[in-house]
Amino acid sequence: MSDLANGLRFARDWSVTWGDCDAAGIVFYPRYYAAFDANTHAMLAAAGLGHRTLRERYGVVGLTLVETKATYHGPATYDETLSVESVVTRLGRSSVTVGHRVTRDGTLLVDGYEIRVWATEVDGALRAAPLPDAVRAILEGR
Repeated sequence: MSDLANGLRFARDWSVTWGDCDAAGIVFYPRYYAAFDANTHAMLAAAGLGHRTLRERYGVVGLTLVETKATYHGPATYDETLSVESVVTRLGRSSVTVGHRVTRDGTLLVDGYEIRVWATEVDGALRAAPLPDAVRAILEGR
């Protein structure tokens, strides 16, 4: 595994709606996992690694989620605009770790990570496969 100081990065704004919140008007915790997932896929697509490309060019199912974690530092509510920042922090033989931070006006609200595996389908089952060098270079931010 290699830890990365400057892996692929991506950030975008999230306009929180009432539908993102629980009955108390606070962002419902699974919505952060959805934001992590959406940001990872937007980051990959912006780098030329969208789902269609992964399937057609590389013949893989994609980068399958195998682990995720979030730590909550403060609440957010509807009608707020949050920043979701994602960065590839580690690459293994077949795994990618993406770190995430959700902030409001520079204040950290949630941080966490996802571990994803470069997955192929073999005899109807998902199997990890080595990251291709070209994909590794993109994920390293080169």
